[in-house]
Amino acid sequence: MKLFLLFPLFFFMLSCLTAPEIYLNNNVIYWKEYVVNKSASDVYQNIYRFDKNADMYFIVYGYKSKIKYKLFLMKEPDEAFYYKNTTLKSYIIGSLPSLNLYEDALKNNNNSRLYINDYFNRSFSDRTIYMPIGLAFKDGNLYIAKNYGKDYQDRLSHWLKKNGYGTGKEWIPAINVDWNSYPVPIEHEIDWNDLEIVGRLF
Repeated sequence: MKLFLLFPLFFFMLSCLTAPEIYLNNNVIYWKEYVVNKSASDVYQNIYRFDKNADMYFIVYGYKSKIKYKLFLMKEPDEAFYYKNTTLKSYIIGSLPSLNLYEDALKNNNNSRLYINDYFNRSFSDRTIYMPIGLAFKDGNLYIAKNYGKDYQDRLSHWLKKNGYGTGKEWIPAINVDWNSYPVPIEHEIDWNDLEIVGRLF
């Protein structure tokens, strides 16, 4: 095979790793009736706005930028999976309390800790990943399921024990920590029993 044909194939394979396969069954018809061109806001005045394709834009109160969540899978007629793109490094930092660098910098008056690369070894290969959430519509209200169930918690706990010491905010990475294998949750690990109300959908 010629070399110039390998490059498009490589980039196609790489792009497949950065987004889930979109599979929208007949339930999407009912879901779109619930959400298309509607918005809801939570108690913190964050806005959840849906466009004509039922994709959602999350607007944090006080910020102009939007975070796009794309509809990619239906669970039930009133429950849908969405995802956003992020990086593995961003996800690790956000999900490990012990790596809350901003809080540490304030407490220790040491801004040098904000240089996150000090936490990762040279073998770490950052990559784009997708983060799933669940959205539900019940009695005119929008709900969000953004936490993960026991299966994912077990996977994460196993990784933490294998790659560091301590628990919670006291967890410390081992010298030979394998950041590349950090467990990334998938849509089927979302905890649908832990729904949080967003607000009325208008």
